[in-house]
Amino acid sequence: MTVTKKLAKITKAHLEIQERHILNFWVFVDYEEGSSQGIGGICLDGFDDVKKKRVGTAYGCEMIRRLLLTLKVNDFSEMKGKMIWVYGEVGFLSFKPTGLSLLQVDDTKAEPLIFKEVFDEF
Repeated sequence: MTVTKKLAKITKAHLEIQERHILNFWVFVDYEEGSSQGIGGICLDGFDDVKKKRVGTAYGCEMIRRLLLTLKVNDFSEMKGKMIWVYGEVGFLSFKPTGLSLLQVDDTKAEPLIFKEVFDEF
């Protein structure tokens, strides 16, 4: 697969707990060429075998923290309307997002947040 980046505008962003009580985030974008996509759905918590329930994790907290810092916002609602680069892998008729960053016009020191890099730290 080829790694590339695509210009996008954030239309909505939020945290959610799905029906199975799994914490995850979603950032919805419209791409420059006209398509739309949801980025995220990444599990931010874990199942504790002793407590027999899902619990927060350091990884999940760090991912949320880095999303806020990378996009220079105080909460997810402030992401709406931001222009970003979405990094991802291009496959046959698919684009799998792997990270994101602000445009350098908005932050000359913008560094991409690559989701796997955060996961690998934990």
